[in-house]
Amino acid sequence: MGNVARLSADQRKRAIVDAVRDVFAEKGFDGTTTRELAKAAGVSEALLYKHFPSKESLYAEIQNFGKQGRDVALEKLSRLEPSTSTLVHIMYYIMRTVALGKPNDPIGWETRHRLILNSCLEDGDFPRFLFNSQFSCCLDKIDACIEAAKAMGDVVDSPVRTQNRCLFAHHLASMLAVMHLPTVPVVNYCVPREELVHQAVWFVLRGIGLTDKALAAHFNPKALSVFLGLGSNGA
Repeated sequence: MGNVARLSADQRKRAIVDAVRDVFAEKGFDGTTTRELAKAAGVSEALLYKHFPSKESLYAEIQNFGKQGRDVALEKLSRLEPSTSTLVHIMYYIMRTVALGKPNDPIGWETRHRLILNSCLEDGDFPRFLFNSQFSCCLDKIDACIEAAKAMGDVVDSPVRTQNRCLFAHHLASMLAVMHLPTVPVVNYCVPREELVHQAVWFVLRGIGLTDKALAAHFNPKALSVFLGLGSNGA
C-alpha cells in the first residue's frame, strides 16, 4: 500500500484499473464486491472510492482503458479503397484479432474475453461498448467492399443481409476464442490456433460469397499478417 501512496492521482487510477481487471473478469460485475476490488488493488475501500465513486465508475474506466492505444493495422485498413482485396484484409484482421488477440492489447486477450463472457451473463454493457467503439465502424466499409467485389464479379449473390455476413464472422471468431479460454481447450480442432484462424477466415470468406478465383487471388494469410503487422501466434 505504501508504494501506491507515492503515485500521482492518475498513476493510482491506472494501478487500480490494472489490479482489478482480473477480479471483474473472474467474477463479473455483479459478483464482485468493493472489498475484493480494494484488496486486489492493495488500497483501502476509502481510497478506492476517492478515485472511483462507485463500482460502476471503475468498471466504466476499464471499458475506456480497453480502447486505448494506437492500432496501426486498423489505420492501414482505413486508408484502403473499397475492393475485394480490402474486404479480405478487413475480415482477416477482425477474425484474427478477436480469436488470437492483437499486439499491445491494454487489457489482454484472456481477460478481455472473460470480461465479455461475464458481461453477457449480466447486462451486456461491456461487449456492447466494445462493439460500438471498435467494431461497428467497420460495417460501412465492409458494405462498400462487398459492393465493389460484386461489381468485379468476385462475390456471388446471397440471401443473407450484407452486414450480417460480417457479424457472423465476428461471432465465429469470438466463439473460437471462448473455446480456448480453459487450459485444455473445449474443442480439439486438431490444428494449431493460427492455422485454425486461417481455416475460419476461408470459411467466412466463402460464406460471404467470394468465388474460387477471388479466394485464390486475395487470400494469402502470411501476406495479410505481414501487411497488418500482426506477427505470428501458433499457440
